[in-house]
Amino acid sequence: MTAGHLFVVNGRLEALSADAVVIPTDAGFRVERWWRDAAGLDPATTWSQVEPAGWGRGAALPARTSRRSTKNRPEVWFLDAVATTPAGVGDAARRAVEAIVEHSGDRLRAAAEAAGRDLPLVALPVGGTGYGGHRLRRGQVISALLNTLHDAARDLGVDVTLVASNRADYSALQHRRRVLARPTGLADHVTDRARDLGAHAARGELALFFGAGVSIAAGLPSWSHLLTELVVRPDLDADGRERSKARGPLEQAELIQVALADRSARARSDTQKALGARVASIIKAASARPSLSHALLASMRVREAATTNYDQLYEQAVTAAGGPTDGLRADIDRLPWDRTSTGRPWLLKMHGDVEHPDSIVLSRSSFVHYDNRWKPVGSLVQSLMMTKHLLVVGASMTDDNLLRFAYEVAGLRASVEKHDPAAPEIGTVLHLADDAAFSRLWKGRFDVVVPTLEAEERAATVTPDPSESDDARRDREATERRRAARALTVLLDVVARPAPRAPPPRPRARPRAARGEAAASRVTDLRNLARTARQIGADDAWTQLADALDQFGAGSTDG
Repeated sequence: MTAGHLFVVNGRLEALSADAVVIPTDAGFRVERWWRDAAGLDPATTWSQVEPAGWGRGAALPARTSRRSTKNRPEVWFLDAVATTPAGVGDAARRAVEAIVEHSGDRLRAAAEAAGRDLPLVALPVGGTGYGGHRLRRGQVISALLNTLHDAARDLGVDVTLVASNRADYSALQHRRRVLARPTGLADHVTDRARDLGAHAARGELALFFGAGVSIAAGLPSWSHLLTELVVRPDLDADGRERSKARGPLEQAELIQVALADRSARARSDTQKALGARVASIIKAASARPSLSHALLASMRVREAATTNYDQLYEQAVTAAGGPTDGLRADIDRLPWDRTSTGRPWLLKMHGDVEHPDSIVLSRSSFVHYDNRWKPVGSLVQSLMMTKHLLVVGASMTDDNLLRFAYEVAGLRASVEKHDPAAPEIGTVLHLADDAAFSRLWKGRFDVVVPTLEAEERAATVTPDPSESDDARRDREATERRRAARALTVLLDVVARPAPRAPPPRPRARPRAARGEAAASRVTDLRNLARTARQIGADDAWTQLADALDQFGAGSTDG
């Protein structure tokens, strides 16, 4: 059995694509209103209508089925998360995962496979710290949850995601993970690269570029599947469909656009809008939630990002990581439509957005005329390549425009290499397959990292059977893709852990007389606070506070 992994993200349950979610309550089944979206309730549905039969103290049971029938909805479970001790909260969380695996294991494994996941994904919030009664012992609760859920994921063969709805809990979770120093599950050399990338992120040196591979895990179609759906919709004759399939993706889209123009006698510019509208309708109809990869990328708090995706799942994940918005403007600017704001992250939509169908770039003609309309976009992408370490996720690196941007930047860097022979690479590409030719192609431009789990690296390489049937080959390749995609999420989980920063230099304490009695009194207060914080608990955020105060001289004994 494959050991599961414990992930940590900053977000909300309802903004994560999972196979099962756990909603905390108590023995009296009092559920807070903010869990309604996570439970998928209709506006008229009451909690009593979904209360599991036999509910009582210590229960972990699935909801009754009186909820919205929407695609990509996870199985909903309720947990009596009230416990007398922080350790009891951790035990309750494990009890929920065990009950889910025992009751729904086969069904969730089938759902996970259909969604392209290698293992089922169970999502839980950080429970027990609100009305659960342990608000002042959050650190101990966090430690208990990390310990029990890490072991549950490993022992039960499911992936588990702890979802922290606020940044303080998320930071405490990541701090405690670094203290615990659990094995990542990745091969050692991959772990080292992931930590390097995490250090780039912590220093504000990382920018993101992500493609369709990130959204496929959320239930959205790949580019080829999107084109397949588009081919059916324009009512092309059978011969036209076959001719379309024999061509590349851009030409397929172009033929669809031509068919729309011929059928409607409209100008090509009008049919470009019509094609974009069809793309937008397909994506919206999927009712997708952000994938685990979206949530992990959003948790990194990277300020600059670019994508070729049309959907808004990354934006949703970033908004969820920023806490509830209560209908206010999302916490991310979307370029080129929004003007960037100081301190706010932004996402450059290179190929358009579903809310602006006329902006969608899909056909060959739209790519040919890209510079006429989108030239500033290319300049901005190249600026990221020049000024940041660009992390490429879920992209095949075959996009014509991205290739051109990268080669132009690489050419400029090569021309000045004699002045700076140690110039770093443009960035890192996370590639799902170990492809020597691909690595050689980008050598000196991008570092190519293939996420590999330690257990898979130890396993002997299996040579495909020459007599393998087509069906068996397709099944094997699908399994390999799911395993590679899972290894990618584990790597992103390591990258997302805030890398410890070097502490600032401790200020030298001045003599009491030089700083005055009032200042001396404040220093004494700070030292007392640091001492008290350290006494409250060694496993929670109080220790972080004490450490921070010490860095600024509170731990000094002079003067």
